Amino acid sequence: MPSQPYGVSASALKFQEDVPSDNPPYAGFWRRVGGYLIDYILLIVGYVLLAIFFRTLLPQRQAGALIILFYMVAGWLYYACLESSGLQATIGKLAVGVKVTDLEGCRIGFGQATGRYFAHLITLLTIGVGYAVAVFSKKRQTVHDMIAGTLVVRRAFSEEEIATAGPAPRVPVVLAVLAIVAIVVVGPFGIGILAAIAIPAYQSYTIRAQITEGLLAAEPYKTAVAEAYSERRAFNAISSKNLSVAPNDNLKYVNSVEVMSGIVVIKYGRSANRTIAQRSLLLVPGVDSGGNIVWVCGRHSPPGELTMAVEDAGRYTTVPDQYLPLACRRGP
Repeated sequence: MPSQPYGVSASALKFQEDVPSDNPPYAGFWRRVGGYLIDYILLIVGYVLLAIFFRTLLPQRQAGALIILFYMVAGWLYYACLESSGLQATIGKLAVGVKVTDLEGCRIGFGQATGRYFAHLITLLTIGVGYAVAVFSKKRQTVHDMIAGTLVVRRAFSEEEIATAGPAPRVPVVLAVLAIVAIVVVGPFGIGILAAIAIPAYQSYTIRAQITEGLLAAEPYKTAVAEAYSERRAFNAISSKNLSVAPNDNLKYVNSVEVMSGIVVIKYGRSANRTIAQRSLLLVPGVDSGGNIVWVCGRHSPPGELTMAVEDAGRYTTVPDQYLPLACRRGP
């Protein structure tokens, strides 16, 4: 608070501090919610992308350990580094035009930003009510703001304007109740919805990548089958035993690739997701009217003019349809 002016009593100053500002600098509740949702989505996307990166380059155990470590520190570093930087805001807060300051409107340090981040845990223990406190607190502070001694304010305001600002006007009780309901009821469901979208999407991506490894590993076998057929060998006489294809021992998700009666059978295992472990994907050769081999993948329906090595081979593919490439799924 500014030093007491000559001839003005302390009670008069106290009265001035309690007079609501006509244009308070404090960020409104819904503006803060918007910034939070942007940051939350960015962190989820970043987590998924880095998890994919780790899974692609590293063995499963090492990747899992790094993913857990990243999950534990990413949020802290994201909030603490950005809020204590010259920006004074995360990307979400920048997008909605707010920043974080101390009670005097000044930039906070990394330590205070760290304290603010971990104070969120106490706010969370209130089942979200600690966030809704911002609706009716004098300076629109949440519980973690009060603990850390911070404010969230609109970017247009200067340090002096923030330091000398009075309390925010009172919010009607109905709006305060609606905010609490939104945080307590809608908030957890919103987070749950985002998680329900992100987690299955990531799992589906990783499984499809594992399926792709099998398809790539099958290419030398398809070439060998085509060469054997060009030498006038019948499909039922073509198998792994009489093809000179060296097995690939560097596969992470494919247990084996075999040829039986001209059909390439990919069996998944090793470090593959349990959804496809011990399941098979078949590549079945057919011959068109010109004598050329055309491969039919999985459950995909073969063109009518093909003479297939075996009929109705799609029933032997046991990998779930949703993880297969479109060219391997049911349909024409």
